[in-house]
Amino acid sequence: MPQFKMPTPITRPTSAFYWLRKKVPKDLRDLVGKTEVWASLGTKDPRQASIKIGALNAEIEAGWAHLRAELRRGPVQAKPAARKPHALTHQDLHALRAEEHARIREHWSVNPPFGFARARLAAADDDVLRLDAWDLLQGAGYDTTAENVERLVPLLVRARKEAARDVEHARAGEYDKVVDLSRVPPRTTPVLDFIDAFEDYACNGGLKGGRFGPTAKRWRPVVKAFCDFVEHRDLTKMKTTDAYRWINSLRKTYPQKSIRDVWIAAIKATAGYFVEQTKLDVNPFAGIKVRKDDPSATKENKVEPRTPPRKGFNEEEARIILTATLATPSHLTSTEMKAARRWLPWLCAYSGARVNEVTSLHPHDITEHADGIRCMVIKPSLEKTEQWRIVPIHSHILEQGFLEYVEERRKLNKPLFYDPERSRGGTAGNPQFKKVAERIGEWVHGLGIPKGVKPNHAWRHLFKSMARHLKMDREVEAFITGHRPKDANAGIEYGDPWVKTLSNEIERYPKFEIESLGKPPVAHKRHRRSNAEVAAAKVAKEERKTARATRAVAG
Repeated sequence: MPQFKMPTPITRPTSAFYWLRKKVPKDLRDLVGKTEVWASLGTKDPRQASIKIGALNAEIEAGWAHLRAELRRGPVQAKPAARKPHALTHQDLHALRAEEHARIREHWSVNPPFGFARARLAAADDDVLRLDAWDLLQGAGYDTTAENVERLVPLLVRARKEAARDVEHARAGEYDKVVDLSRVPPRTTPVLDFIDAFEDYACNGGLKGGRFGPTAKRWRPVVKAFCDFVEHRDLTKMKTTDAYRWINSLRKTYPQKSIRDVWIAAIKATAGYFVEQTKLDVNPFAGIKVRKDDPSATKENKVEPRTPPRKGFNEEEARIILTATLATPSHLTSTEMKAARRWLPWLCAYSGARVNEVTSLHPHDITEHADGIRCMVIKPSLEKTEQWRIVPIHSHILEQGFLEYVEERRKLNKPLFYDPERSRGGTAGNPQFKKVAERIGEWVHGLGIPKGVKPNHAWRHLFKSMARHLKMDREVEAFITGHRPKDANAGIEYGDPWVKTLSNEIERYPKFEIESLGKPPVAHKRHRRSNAEVAAAKVAKEERKTARATRAVAG
């Protein structure tokens, strides 16, 4: 049995219940996202609190044990650079004192307490006072040194005594005698630091992937950019007009969709979380509208493209890529990358799956269902993948021997398209299977596919186009691709997606006729690049780096 110190139930001046307060172990603070946890015991009875605290403490310790087990399974994630704590000025000390006074007074003045609750309102032992001082300092972003704690403790004593007197004045209806706190100057630091608040939201607010996931990675620089634009970091002082001024400045560089879905979405979601946490009264970014890029433009001054933009591969591009999957790669190419080139385009083409849903597959994700139907199991742990999906594998892929490769990887107990032993310490935001997808994208563009067409996602668009052409059942097609039609009725929420029904629709997808399929593979011929080709490759590599950096911010 694990041995841990049993905490003691404590009270808070803003609550009638007893609480558990427990420091998070240092090795878990990056994952938990905080240095301590608070949990209400839901009782005002000290004996009941002593009974309940044991079970709650054991539950918390069990959760931490699970986190340690997760750490042992994978590399420790890199964390954002630590922020330097704010300097604690004399003015900040009294501002914190006034905030504590106001919190206690507002909590109890509505219904002033009687008896024991009344007696303990201003009372607190030294340990509780120091813990509260430490909590206030940490929450406000100040350094929690012993010196700062000792500076704040006597002011907290004063705040509680004065708040208790104000509560008594409220009981007697003598509101004219209540202390006027408006004369105390505010903090010199942000009341709610937007940059620090985002880290709290990413860790505890349900942001997909958490603090180190791809969404947090994309949104983190956005929040900082907005703070730089308004020239301060206090979320409580930010206004709706600030956001609209920011939108107007962004239009010069980014399209309407990126501004709406990335730049505004990041600040709106973060502020909304703190409204839910009662740390912010109103979300200043709720209801923000991003209108079309140039609403005043007319047909005379618009430059219309000659052809509409294309999202999916055309027939010739699909044929080029699928033919290239059958070529013999260089002996310098890894086994996993050879397999990725061989099977990923086919699996994406016949399923419409997102490329990362396929690159992350393990042998146990390839299953056999009733009637011998072979399927891919898509897990909901990925970005944009919100629920489990079972996607039948097209018979044309099975005819090519895909299952034999799956069995080879099953014996090795390794993922289908990457080898964890080759990992260079990727993070949750850049896992190894995403790197595989990037390499495949580079390979596809190297085949002469236009840069304007997304080299992996274009298969998804092609599948959707073909499904529309074949008049596939829309609900079934939505179950296959994981896309809910915008105009779908509630019927899609009922019933189970039968595998045989999904398989029937997938088999309607016509086979790609590739001439070299079924013929012996041609030996790989090494191509010696000219100096001009080497120089062009270096330029292309730098362009890809720049494009990835831009996508990380603009989405």
